[in-house]
Formats: sequence, C-alpha cells, structure tokens
Amino acid sequence: MSILTTSRVVMCGGLLVVAIVAVVSGQAGQPAAPARTQMDELLAEVRAIRADLDRASAASLRGQFLGMRLQLQEARITTLSRQLGDVQDRLRDNQQARVSLTNSLTMFGGQGPKGEASPEMRKQMEFIFAPLKGQLELLDKTDADLKQEEASLMAQLQQEQNRWTTLNGQIEELERASSKAIR
Repeated sequence: MSILTTSRVVMCGGLLVVAIVAVVSGQAGQPAAPARTQMDELLAEVRAIRADLDRASAASLRGQFLGMRLQLQEARITTLSRQLGDVQDRLRDNQQARVSLTNSLTMFGGQGPKGEASPEMRKQMEFIFAPLKGQLELLDKTDADLKQEEASLMAQLQQEQNRWTTLNGQIEELERASSKAIR
C-alpha cells in the first residue's frame, strides 16, 4: 500500500470518528424524554394554580364590590324609609288639623246663620270664617302634595328594594360558586 492510500484510509477513519463524536454529543445534549414530560406536567400545574389564583382573586374583588354596593343600597333604603315616614307623619298631622278645622267650622256654623241673621251679620260671619276656609283649602292642597310625594317615595323605595334583592342574589350566587370551588 502506498502512502497515499494509507493517508486516505486514516483520513476516512478520522472523518468517521468525528462524525460519530458529533452524533453522540448531539444526543447527549438533549434531555431524556421522561424528564421533559415531568417538566411539562409541572409547568401545566403551575399554570393551573395561577389560573385558580386569578379566579379566586377576581371572585374576592367582585364579592367586595357587591358588598359595598349592597351597603349603599341599604343606606338608600334607610334614607327613603325615613323620608317616607316623615311624609306620612306630616300627612297625619295635616289630616288632624283638617278634621279640627272642619269641626270648628261646623260647630260655629261655617255657613253662617240661615235666615235668622241680618245681611250685616252674615257679612261679618263670612269675614270671620273666610280665613278659616282659606286655611282649609291650604290644608287640602298640602294634603294632595303630600300624597303625591308619598306615592313617589313609595315607588323609589320599591325600586331600591328591587336593586337590593338583585345585589343580594348576586352575592348568594357568588357564595354558591365559591363553595363549589372549595369542594
């Protein structure tokens, strides 16, 4: 064999060794398949935990907002109830004043004596009873205004109570959802 042939054999052998080393080192750099699967599982579990924490945080925040809104609704209902009670008290007082005034006019003959009194006497009686009749008309107008205000407050109170019921239902729904998540 000649030197040329020998050098070719050595060179081919060297290339073969380099190729084998390259293949082996490439495989050594790759992680084993089972380790990669465990890492993927851990990563998926961490992502699931994060998602659960995000959902729990959002539910907690929503619960706090609903609780605050529920307190505001209760304050509105309390305010409207007080206003309604005040209007109803004023209506009662107005009614009592009207009954008292009507009784006074009836007792003293608010129409004046008929036929028994002279025209001058009737004129004086009308002069005396005119302010009382004006006050009675004012009481009637006030009564109508108070009844209208009472109806308006009752409608507002009903609306606020409906809102309160809706918010309370949302809180109960949130409680049910959180109790299912705990199980």
